[in-house]
Amino acid sequence: MKNLAKHKKNIQTREISVQAIYQLLFDNTISTKKIIKQFQEENSPKRVNFQMFSSYVQEIKNKESYLNAIFEKLEINDIDLIDKAIIFLGIIELEQEKFPKEVTFDECIRLARKFSNPESYKFINACLDKFSKLN
Repeated sequence: MKNLAKHKKNIQTREISVQAIYQLLFDNTISTKKIIKQFQEENSPKRVNFQMFSSYVQEIKNKESYLNAIFEKLEINDIDLIDKAIIFLGIIELEQEKFPKEVTFDECIRLARKFSNPESYKFINACLDKFSKLN
């Protein structure tokens, strides 16, 4: 039972991470500190791993040029901002290797189904698969 709670916390952390990443991509002038503070005020530490959340947000902000270069290499153009946020999160998770690749793929597909259009999960899965084959 305790293990299940950890998974729920990771799921919730990923969900607010995607929302924060979307916000960063939408308004490039906003600081990571401001976003992190905002989400900490809006969410409970019992439900969200703020260390994991903060690391995602900061790493994506720091690596935004690198991540955009990966998009060029994978020939990803004209993409919805929410899909871009989900793929960015997936790439960061794949690089950090904190979770098995299959977990990252499944979670990104779940996030796409929750936050994006009904068919985008296929595109996101294909993009992450291409990225994982590059490394």
